[in-house]
Amino acid sequence: MHRRVRTLLATCGAAATALLGLLPSAPAAHAQANGVALTPPMGWSSWSFIRKNPTESNIEAQALAMKTSGLVGHGFSYVNVDDFWYLNPAGTVDSYGRWVTDSSRFPDGMGALGSYIHGQGEKFGMYLTPGIPVAAYNQNTPIQGTSFHARDIVSDTSRYETNYNFGSGSMYYIDYARNPAAAQAYLNSWADQLASYGVDYLKIDGVGDWDVADVQHWSQALNQSGRPIHLELSNSLDVANGATWRQYANGWRIDGDVECYCGSSSYPLTSWNSVSSRFTDAPRWTGFAGPGGWNDLDSVEVGNGSNDGLTLDERRTQLTLWAVEGAPLLLGTDLTHLDPTDLSLLTNDQVIAVDQAGNPARPVDQVSRQQVWSAANPDGSYTVALFNLASGSATATAHFADLGFSGTADVRDLWSNTDLGSSTGSFGATLAAHASRLLRITPGAGAGFTTMRYNLVNAATGQYLDVSGASTGSGAKLLTGTANGGADQQWQLAAAGNGVYRIADVNSGMLANIPGGSSTPGTQLIQYPDDHAANSQWTFTPNGSGSYQVTSRLTGQALDLSGTAVVEQPASGAATQQWKLVPVPVAGAQYRLVNGATGGRMDVDGDSTADSAHILQWQDNGAADQRWSFVQQSGGAYTVVNANSGRLLNIPGPTTGQGTQLIQYHDDGNSNSRWTITDAGPNLVQFRSVYDGQLIDLSNSSLSNGASVLQWPADGGANQTWTLLAPE
Repeated sequence: MHRRVRTLLATCGAAATALLGLLPSAPAAHAQANGVALTPPMGWSSWSFIRKNPTESNIEAQALAMKTSGLVGHGFSYVNVDDFWYLNPAGTVDSYGRWVTDSSRFPDGMGALGSYIHGQGEKFGMYLTPGIPVAAYNQNTPIQGTSFHARDIVSDTSRYETNYNFGSGSMYYIDYARNPAAAQAYLNSWADQLASYGVDYLKIDGVGDWDVADVQHWSQALNQSGRPIHLELSNSLDVANGATWRQYANGWRIDGDVECYCGSSSYPLTSWNSVSSRFTDAPRWTGFAGPGGWNDLDSVEVGNGSNDGLTLDERRTQLTLWAVEGAPLLLGTDLTHLDPTDLSLLTNDQVIAVDQAGNPARPVDQVSRQQVWSAANPDGSYTVALFNLASGSATATAHFADLGFSGTADVRDLWSNTDLGSSTGSFGATLAAHASRLLRITPGAGAGFTTMRYNLVNAATGQYLDVSGASTGSGAKLLTGTANGGADQQWQLAAAGNGVYRIADVNSGMLANIPGGSSTPGTQLIQYPDDHAANSQWTFTPNGSGSYQVTSRLTGQALDLSGTAVVEQPASGAATQQWKLVPVPVAGAQYRLVNGATGGRMDVDGDSTADSAHILQWQDNGAADQRWSFVQQSGGAYTVVNANSGRLLNIPGPTTGQGTQLIQYHDDGNSNSRWTITDAGPNLVQFRSVYDGQLIDLSNSSLSNGASVLQWPADGGANQTWTLLAPE
């Protein structure tokens, strides 16, 4: 037994942290309901270039340059004033305890600045930090519109909120429990003042887990202001609270500053190391992004050529990553001195369209330095980015089976706006150090799905989703029947983007479909060819007890039963609307077992064929020791057989010690080489030992080749989930 620190990934739905391109997350939780950020915001922010010296004149100059450069015409709209616009709140506040604009910097005030920015056809953003000024407490200023005062909402004067400009000692914590009405009224007065300035975007900086109450009350304050205002949180927020940030905000910084702070001036703005850290951090957050709220990777440092601090390839790579993640595109560069090549990158409408689609991609295999990130699209295509994170030239290859389909596909390069023709099975490109490609890959006619097979079992009746008469014809009706082992009772979940799936019958290759897109309750479903329409796209919402409510993307109605007929009905939570996903490994098929936290492959150390060789994680290399087959045993258990050695996945000893690294071993008939396979979310499973009930786990969600595959008690981590990736 070895001791280790657990690394768990927060979940948003059962599959939220799965990192494979073919595994979209569950739909993001409820977002801030203020009607803004339906797509990722685009614009400019003052911090990266102007930093500590924002003034009325230099902000207006940037706003004008954003318009005259043509950026506004390509969707860039926000002009955001960051820190250093106000006087020290430890000593100066207005009559209601709020910050005071530094008139030496902004002589006409923030309202006038907002009017100028709006006059350019742009939107106006401002900056705050949490808490209430020390000066407000010392002067016990009244709270506007109430009989309350500042000291009514402060309980502890020994601790200070974060303020980056003036440091510790300028802002006290607000005690929301001491006088809730007074605390809310104080923030309401702030929000009303911002609205009077014409503010469209508010960044609250220095936010951490301790500020959840601030975020909740600021959300309420902005919503009551009568003006739609985007609420952005910064920085390096905790993914464990991702659902909270999404519920109350429109964006949240997932990481520290992208600026490198490595020069005597603002230049260079960033560095490759600062940008590349996002490749590790972004996948943990993907499941939280969606209309109304976005994962913020920080400013885009593209615009000033070599002063960006990045090579041209690295600039394109930064934009590619931000785009495929649906991240805000907020420029940090000097817009008054735009580099023509950088401007051409920033105004590539096909790349912008990928970002604005808001359909975040996931890496297929994070262990490799040549990474493929993929997102399925509702039209049946896949957005695919190839990245070379290594320091020398290398080839990155997108294997279509990893994306979720087999066969041929048309490939289009979105940066060059050119069609690259048809490819079979894969598409690869040799990339310079830190370079990338951004592609749209569209499966050809006759392409099949490579995702896992399931029986869909109704929780109320125990009957299996089936096609009438095992028909392969278009329009055949869907019903339920007794288990028969047939391919017509086997289904694949093929991603359609943003937590939506197509439900494909293995026997016919057709999809579960609402005929004619009818919204009439009781309409019986049919199977129908994939026409990429919403009436054949579904969401799977877990009910917490091992089943899912399956809901139409088109009508919002749930998959239900009327006798044995499978119909749509308004969602009610009835037992007949609950469906279990029962994994069905194909006998004789050789699967790659891919970890849900990293995309790494289950592998035998050194390609060994010997008993007791260790099982570990390795990047995808196509070797036989990364392929496994499943042989059913008594009681519904399986042996997991390595294709290279013929030996079984085994707990050595056997021992019940948690953290024991697994080995391969010949079949001795014992239960320590028997495993049950259980659903862990769409296209994810867990392997549970028949011997001791522990799960197959990847040590600490490691992104390294050679990390141990071991047994560990169930803990909810994505590193205990796996997908069965079918052979190409």
